[in-house]
Amino acid sequence: MKTLKFKITTVALAMLTLAACGGNEHAAPVARPPPPKQVAAATETKEAPAGSSVNYSYNPVGKRDPFRSPIDELSHTRTDAQVQSCNEPLCAWDLDQLKLVAVVTGDANPIAMVEDPLGRGHIVRRNARMGKQGGRVTQILRDSVTVTEYIPTEGKVIANPVSLQLKQDNKRDPMYDLSTGKNWE
Repeated sequence: MKTLKFKITTVALAMLTLAACGGNEHAAPVARPPPPKQVAAATETKEAPAGSSVNYSYNPVGKRDPFRSPIDELSHTRTDAQVQSCNEPLCAWDLDQLKLVAVVTGDANPIAMVEDPLGRGHIVRRNARMGKQGGRVTQILRDSVTVTEYIPTEGKVIANPVSLQLKQDNKRDPMYDLSTGKNWE
């Protein structure tokens, strides 16, 4: 049964191939495009006027818009240079006052927990804003978080990376029993 289906399929494909390749001998001839030299000559005569050999195309990149007032453009650049206000809760304190408590890494989006001076914990991800300067979290590592503050000066913006380190608890209670979770007394 399978061989019969295979033979029928093979014959059908062979007939379709012959029909597609062989086809009509009396078919209309296909119009061929003119050689490339003729096309180039035709486009040159349309674009450039007679007697001129230079083609000019206008490129507006880097030029000001001629339909806008220069005064409006100056006011827009001045507002862009100012530091934007941050409305997030971590923007109320300086970075020195914030304390890195925990970091969770190991996946594509690491997170960290930062404690404010009032003792409240805040979860922080990349691009979160924190600090009075409105810095952004640029990197979260296993034991630190890097916050980059952008400080505008005359003509340029200076990036100031600040690192918050995870504090290691080096002091262990010698009288602590790990099996019971209680202190020896």
